[in-house]
Amino acid sequence: MTAVPTTAATGHVLGLDAASYTDATIYQRELNEIFAKTWILIGHVNQLAEPGRIVTARVGDESIVVTNDGAGAAPGGRNLKAFFNVCRHRGHELVPEQTTTAQSITCPYHAWTYDLSGRLLHARGEKVGELCIPEVRIDTMAGFLFANLDANAAPLADYAPGVEAELLALAPDAGDRHLVIRRTHHIAANWKIAVENYNECYHCPNVHKTFSAGVVAPASYRVRPDGNVIRHSADGPSQAKAAYAEATAHAEYGSFFTWPVSSIQCYPGRVLNTFRWLPLGVDQTLLIREWWSASPEPTPEIEAIADLDWATTVAEDFDLMDSVQRGVSSRGYRPGPLITAADGVATIHSEDAVPHLQQLWRAGLGAR
Repeated sequence: MTAVPTTAATGHVLGLDAASYTDATIYQRELNEIFAKTWILIGHVNQLAEPGRIVTARVGDESIVVTNDGAGAAPGGRNLKAFFNVCRHRGHELVPEQTTTAQSITCPYHAWTYDLSGRLLHARGEKVGELCIPEVRIDTMAGFLFANLDANAAPLADYAPGVEAELLALAPDAGDRHLVIRRTHHIAANWKIAVENYNECYHCPNVHKTFSAGVVAPASYRVRPDGNVIRHSADGPSQAKAAYAEATAHAEYGSFFTWPVSSIQCYPGRVLNTFRWLPLGVDQTLLIREWWSASPEPTPEIEAIADLDWATTVAEDFDLMDSVQRGVSSRGYRPGPLITAADGVATIHSEDAVPHLQQLWRAGLGAR
């Protein structure tokens, strides 16, 4: 993992070796050295719009609690806090994986009670001193909420520079959107296989025919890796080929993947949606696909777009990713050459983002 391997004959960068996707020790290092030190999308501030709202989320292998305690905010305003989902008494998880409303949090085990900033209020009458649950850093980007377990991490704006302004140019009301649809799928593959698949459209012409003709104009598709962000952009489809009517209004496509497992997309028609990938094991990943609407309830139009997307673009990748995991686990697997653009302009005919992801991965593990 110290040098980027290339083929001697052509100079192509090679893919990662099998152990990168299958070794449990490497996976544990990823949890400690990548997922515990990067900004990861967990939701949107509108999920915590009212004081007393409580949301749980996962960051790598950790469960966290995000609250709006309303303290110091204008009436009905937000004062967001996040902390580890673990009681200071004996370690029981404080909040199940759900969204709820409450004025305090009581541990189900021994009924120790905390306020919504994570400060212990009482321990069933016992005097145990001042205790607070360790905080988790949170930050926002165009209304979307990110968390970072590293207390010393740079701000999100420095981690993903320019993304907020670019996203708001595509969807000016992104900060006011509501979660209206969520779908999940267990992928039988390593998380890197999932994000590599997402970030290259080299497979789009032969796999994603609906997306690569009906959602975007394929000749315009570009992929630009830059630091912790991989940007995807394209024009919308022609009216004759559009997969949905809204695709020809505000006909721009933009996707902002933030290393390691988060992406915010704006489909043509200002249809805002997100991908999140949660690592569950060395060969197991949970995909969370979410859609964000200007209204609190899904419109028939967004339901139809989400249904079409799930049945085509998303589902078309499920078997592919599972198959790649089986393939890299084979004794016959050898890393092959990655296809990159000779002129440096990544299109649907190259996979330039994959070696970029692999460099981010090596850097995250302290290699070069």
